[in-house]
Amino acid sequence: MSSNVQFQYSFDATPQPLQRPVVRPDPNAPLFASEDALVASLSNNECIFQVKRTGDAHVMTFQVLQALDQCRDFRTLDEHVARVQTTIPGLENQRDAVKTVLESLVDRELLVSDDLFVSRLSDGRAARASKPLRAAFIRACDRPAQLDRLLASLADYERRFRSARHYVVLDDSSTEASIDRHRDLVREFARTTGCKVTFIGPAERQRLADKLAKALPAARAAIDSLLLPQPGATNFGGGRSWNLALLLSAGDRFVMFDDDHRLPLKRHELAASGLDLAPSRGAFARFFRNMEEALGAGEEIDADPFALHLDACGSGIGDLVARDAYKLDRESLRGLPLSRLTHLAPDARVLATMHGTYGSARSESAAWLYQLDAEGRADFTASREAYLANVEAQHLWHGTRQARLSSIAWFTPFAFDNSELLPCTNPLGRGEDALFSAAAHFCHPDALVLELPVAIGHVQEQSRRRSQRSLQASTPRLNHFATDYIQRQFGAFLASDPAQRLHLLAGIFRDLAGADEARRVTHLREYLNYVRADAIERLQQQFEAAANDSPIYWQADVRSIIDANGRALIAKGAPRLADWSDDIDPAGCAAALAREFNGLADQFDAWPALWSYAREQGERLLAGV
Repeated sequence: MSSNVQFQYSFDATPQPLQRPVVRPDPNAPLFASEDALVASLSNNECIFQVKRTGDAHVMTFQVLQALDQCRDFRTLDEHVARVQTTIPGLENQRDAVKTVLESLVDRELLVSDDLFVSRLSDGRAARASKPLRAAFIRACDRPAQLDRLLASLADYERRFRSARHYVVLDDSSTEASIDRHRDLVREFARTTGCKVTFIGPAERQRLADKLAKALPAARAAIDSLLLPQPGATNFGGGRSWNLALLLSAGDRFVMFDDDHRLPLKRHELAASGLDLAPSRGAFARFFRNMEEALGAGEEIDADPFALHLDACGSGIGDLVARDAYKLDRESLRGLPLSRLTHLAPDARVLATMHGTYGSARSESAAWLYQLDAEGRADFTASREAYLANVEAQHLWHGTRQARLSSIAWFTPFAFDNSELLPCTNPLGRGEDALFSAAAHFCHPDALVLELPVAIGHVQEQSRRRSQRSLQASTPRLNHFATDYIQRQFGAFLASDPAQRLHLLAGIFRDLAGADEARRVTHLREYLNYVRADAIERLQQQFEAAANDSPIYWQADVRSIIDANGRALIAKGAPRLADWSDDIDPAGCAAALAREFNGLADQFDAWPALWSYAREQGERLLAGV
């Protein structure tokens, strides 16, 4: 904090002739927003205004503070003057005085212009040096047909761009037939493309785990749980290959596919350049009659899809917004307060990039379809026949219109900047992507995820019935619970070293696991009540907004979902997460939570040493598989 109080502000209270506020804002005029600050009273008339960003302190009257409070959102100076005049008693006739004070606040940078905000993002910093791409990793598991199609699309990519990427297939299949077929597909891909390809099946994975355990014997149990299938485990285990990719790329960047992805990347007709900073605008969805239509939608991008992502992955925010594709213009800032833009800081960087999908949805539930905007909802419910097909979210486009920056990603990113420690994720259970992203933001509070306005093909091995789960009460999985628990810790700790922060996160998890049984049960109940109450509130808002223009079948399902969550909210059953058995009792829920969180804590504690060893090994670790 600055040691000097800088200056005092006040309005001239001399009566002025009546002046009516007339606002004709110039569309080319700069926009201004007041600094986010802490305020403490000094007297009946004065207060101290401490800027959160710098700690600088300013003394002003409460009337000036009121004026600043009315200038929170980015708008033109004339708009701010008119708002202050019409909202603060006694200033109706003092347009010139109000404008003079606001101009002085601009001079002192307590009202921040759009140009100043953007220039601060660069802050004189040199562009970050990007690390090389270690490899493109492919998570495969018992789906030879899907892997075959992905490799065919990558072969087309290689013929077009001649990039000669290194591809690593991480095979976590459970059957010998799938493993053998995957190995054959990889050999054929290497033969036809000439690319370097590494296949890591169960035997190779075991050898790698043994090598890591030899170097770090104290971490043997954590290594096995992080990378290898565990006897008796029945949960989906996509996190094992995720963790393996993190170790095999430690110190560099990497990209990751799932076996049911396929190129090319495409751009929807709604896509536009620039950054969308409005937190209320979500992704959009459009629906198709069948998979053929979905795969034919959009326009293939001209650029190398890898290069498109790698151009942004690892970049500093100042460097990013200087590019035409991600430029911040005035309209993107209009109406937003600086308090909602704190994630855009000079130290921030793009930790990962992601894209949307065309084809199948990425989620196991389609409850999010009932939160679509008016245009998406109209397409979703175009006819009853279309609606009954669309509720399964099997043939659609789901993505963003403009590039967006966020603290965490709820789906699997494509490109990762693994130059500094990235955390492991839960090797078991769905939702490992969101858990990783939340833990990564905890370890790197200034790091962000960039979602690009493009999409990749996503074709699952079979049609999935999502509607049944969508109509049930919201019941998150363990990884979703852990994700939300981590988000509650954001901003509460000061350490800068990511390894120290990951150890701290392990301690936070052990703290909850070590609570007595009654507190664990209470915590789970409170969490589920919050999730379900939030679902009810958002659905009721959607219902009220769409009541006059939505079909009866959509309204009936919204009522059913609200009713299901309402019944669950007042039920006396066990506070069960979705991964746990239906017949579990409250004591079993408490025990499962303690077991799961202690296991995650052990993995978090072991991970920094594993990642550091992998970084020291560099390319040798992957070459020696």
